[in-house]
Amino acid sequence: MDEHRSVTWAEFDDRTGRLARGLAGLGIRRGDRVAVLSLDRIEVMETYFALGRLGALFVPLNHSLTPAEVTGIARRTGAVAVIGEAALLDRHPDLPVRLRIAVESEEFAALGADGTALPELPDLPDDAPAAILHTSATTGEAKGVTVDHASFRAIALGWLAVARPADDMVLVNCCPLYHGSMVVSLTYMAAGATVVLMPGFKPQTALAAVENHRATHIWLVPQMLRFLLQAKAMESADLSTLREVLYGASPMPVDIYAEAAARLGCGFRQVYGMTEVGGPFVTLGPEEHPAPDAVPDLIPAGRVVPGMSARALDDKGEEAAPGTIGEIVVRGPGVMRGYWDNDAATAEITVDGWIRTGDLGHIDRGGLIHLVDRSKDLIIRAGQNVYPTEIERALRTHPAVHDAAVVGTPDPDYGEVPLAYVVADEGTGTAELLRHVAEQLAPYKRPRRIEFIDQVPRNPAGKILKKLLHS
Repeated sequence: MDEHRSVTWAEFDDRTGRLARGLAGLGIRRGDRVAVLSLDRIEVMETYFALGRLGALFVPLNHSLTPAEVTGIARRTGAVAVIGEAALLDRHPDLPVRLRIAVESEEFAALGADGTALPELPDLPDDAPAAILHTSATTGEAKGVTVDHASFRAIALGWLAVARPADDMVLVNCCPLYHGSMVVSLTYMAAGATVVLMPGFKPQTALAAVENHRATHIWLVPQMLRFLLQAKAMESADLSTLREVLYGASPMPVDIYAEAAARLGCGFRQVYGMTEVGGPFVTLGPEEHPAPDAVPDLIPAGRVVPGMSARALDDKGEEAAPGTIGEIVVRGPGVMRGYWDNDAATAEITVDGWIRTGDLGHIDRGGLIHLVDRSKDLIIRAGQNVYPTEIERALRTHPAVHDAAVVGTPDPDYGEVPLAYVVADEGTGTAELLRHVAEQLAPYKRPRRIEFIDQVPRNPAGKILKKLLHS
């Protein structure tokens, strides 16, 4: 359901079948790529499923991208059509496609609905490509991740074997349907859950959706949870039906978790995933989350879902001993087929069949994955490893600090030193913050410099855009 209407499973099945045949009648064939440009709404899900039944690939587009970026994706993927909201399509009049269809139009509503003879849908093998999902591009140009039908099924089966949702599950989806986080909602749909879609995140709207739909689950990123806690409506909203808060895309700040766990009184489930490995492949369930009054400095990412495998590799490419930091690599039936039309990038991220996540962490003897930082964000100061997230956590423990991001900056003596960007209350001084972190960090880990900014740049998934800070 969305803000306009709701559909039953039978209606959804009938509509996606008719839509698939209608699109086939317009000349869209198996293997064609179709871009989708829209805020979250039922028509987006209908289009994804219809294209999947047809054997065409859906290519979700981030509606916040510039015309040049959207055009670049359409051109690189060879999209033959774009389906989306009229207002968003109007922003991109020069897309190199032969078909443009607005989801609000009579043309879209009439596709496959007139009862005329339409092409039969093909039988598709499991390894047929289903979608090209683009990475969040926190460090460079977004890459197109080719995912097949088997990937969606493998991730869904592995995740649901662990999460075991009840038959009456209602999920409020706060995350956009244009990147890998969509797999979470698709997975719970596979279990028969009711999914509530919202056209963008607003704290008051999300709280109202939980209350009005008696939601049992909500799926969001940590920054969204912070905004919920700060919302005035939080005080009066009836959230008593909530059983789980699902969160992911970036680490959960311990202060946000402690407050949310205490105020909401429900379970929390961490989602650790990556578009290149099919989406969510690690989870930490409610039973393994800490009590609100006993939160450690860093909450573990969780355990690998059945069917997928993960390990940590050291600098020599060998499996690291338990507790030893290395790069987390993943393999299993959920991993991507490769980057679209980019064999070099595919080869770079693949090691003997394992996908490199770019995340540094360790796996303990009990199988829990503990993430430390992104390998590309690692700062090497005079040969010593400095993890920006550790400094960011220390800065955020100061009561006047609202957010922080740390990057490496060149230094003639040490090669690279930490530079901190901080959002803090007016009047907060550098010396005060340096004294604060000195109580928690060794000298070589402390920021060389602190700069105060109004807002830490983040993408819609809540990840820090460190490339903007570097520039």
